[in-house]
Amino acid sequence: MANSNSEHSKQLRRAAAAKYNRDKLASGELKQFGVKGRAADIETIEAAVARAGGSRVQALKRICAEWLAMQD
Repeated sequence: MANSNSEHSKQLRRAAAAKYNRDKLASGELKQFGVKGRAADIETIEAAVARAGGSRVQALKRICAEWLAMQD
């Protein structure tokens, strides 16, 4: 087994990634939010995100930008 695939190395990478994310959240560079709702509502949101394509963040950004543009 290569050293980079050992359980110890995997734990170190997980810990480093967790610290990176905690630091970015603490500094305000990253933000996150969760959504809880009725299953039918979440399925509608997931369908819109899938149709918009890309990552969930990019898809939601595109959907929101289009919606905001229609409000003007």
